[in-house]
Amino acid sequence: MELLFDVGNSYTMVGIHEDGKFLTWRIGPSSFESEDGLFVIISNLLNRVNVDLNKITLAGISSVVPNVNFILEQMLKKYFNVEIIFVGTKNKINNIAYLVDYPKEVGADRICNVIACKQEYGDNVIALDFGTAITVDVLEGGNFVGGAIIPGFKTAIGALFSRTAQLPKVEIKIPEYHLGKNTIDNIQIGVIKTTLYGIERLIDEIKRERNKDFVVVATGGDMSFLSSKTSFFKHYDPYLTLKGILYYSKEIKKL
Repeated sequence: MELLFDVGNSYTMVGIHEDGKFLTWRIGPSSFESEDGLFVIISNLLNRVNVDLNKITLAGISSVVPNVNFILEQMLKKYFNVEIIFVGTKNKINNIAYLVDYPKEVGADRICNVIACKQEYGDNVIALDFGTAITVDVLEGGNFVGGAIIPGFKTAIGALFSRTAQLPKVEIKIPEYHLGKNTIDNIQIGVIKTTLYGIERLIDEIKRERNKDFVVVATGGDMSFLSSKTSFFKHYDPYLTLKGILYYSKEIKKL
């Protein structure tokens, strides 16, 4: 049994993996105020589903928030008898080369996504991760060749709300129509639809530029209820990043 952490800017996804199945929970940034407080939260979550903490043999961590790493690591060392593995580009997993200017700057979550994509979807894949930021990661010929970073839906809506006096925060929803008749419609169409249309166009341009077809895979909490309303990707995989953490950790454990 493996304990997995996908530490993001808005929340942390905690996952348990056993026999090919995942159980997941989200916890907020305030959970990391101390290692003891974090353990209380984690142990309560696991006890609710009758997980025996002694069965956990490995903790894999993908983190884009460095200041929580120390508390997370201290909690695991103090309360769990497990090997702790942080995802990074130092070790080449699945023979993936990072063909970009500064490989060390590639986020751990993006590393996990391309590892999982190569493992499950092939050598030519575009991964879309919809979160605080929307990341576009291109796996070509089995190697990471680059991508894009876009403000996430909530980030863009929050920026409008914080920078304007009269625009409200709105829920993430795609109207069926294209002309807004009120402020909420206008924001939803302007932020969500244009972002999705822009990503669709970007994918088309990447395919044209590279003269290659790609499998397009989406993940991330902000896409869970929008996936049925879009058609530019074939697969929605809610556990893509956790799968990448798992594959990475298991390979490192073999070294």
